[in-house]
Amino acid sequence: MSSFLAIDNLAWAILPVFVAALVRGYTGFGYAAIAITGLNLIWPPQQSVPVILILDVIGTLGLLRGAWPDADRGVMLRMGSGALVGIPLGLTLLIQLPELALKIGISVAVLVMTLMLLRKTEKTAVERTLVTRFMGVLSGGFTAAASVGGLPIVSYLLSMPLTPKVQRATMVIFLACIDLLALLLLWISGVIDAGIWVPLLALLLPTWIGVQLGQMAFHRRQPSSFHPVAVPVLVMLSLSGLGTGLYQLV
Repeated sequence: MSSFLAIDNLAWAILPVFVAALVRGYTGFGYAAIAITGLNLIWPPQQSVPVILILDVIGTLGLLRGAWPDADRGVMLRMGSGALVGIPLGLTLLIQLPELALKIGISVAVLVMTLMLLRKTEKTAVERTLVTRFMGVLSGGFTAAASVGGLPIVSYLLSMPLTPKVQRATMVIFLACIDLLALLLLWISGVIDAGIWVPLLALLLPTWIGVQLGQMAFHRRQPSSFHPVAVPVLVMLSLSGLGTGLYQLV
């Protein structure tokens, strides 16, 4: 990466990353969306997306073993087949779009998808296979372009007849897999280089601590819904990012 992240900005990055990890450990999602909207206030998306994806994978490692028995493997495989199409498309946007346009686009996408989580979701009795694959395409594209692939998956899984425990487990496993695939393509495309180690190492400990605390809270008190935890943070950060981007535009 050319002109990688200035170390002076790392202190500002710790708070959004820690809050994002706390939410991820508790709900199974939200880390990348919260972290990227926070980091967009100080870093270009082309530089922060790979950092967040790597930290997201690392922060998920401790959740995988507990999530695997409860995950819906059929749903994961069908979403995964769609993600194989979406990830290359998202990578193209990350590489080709200007920094400011990408920042505004990410903030708008996060805000819209977060507001979709607020609508009353009607449970469907039968899974729609084509819709499941299409949601995988969306998730893969948003993961590679903006590291926010979890939000469309959350919105979709909430409409399925799954318990919060199965929803969380399915999200944890699926998002870890597409993060790894997106990172592989980012590395092959030359977006990731040795300059990533400084911010990565600086933000690793806050991520790990946040995930562990969030997971402890989940096991002590499992929620009937994840909305009250993740939605307010996502709305606040996406509005902040959108306002900052529009201010820079004018």
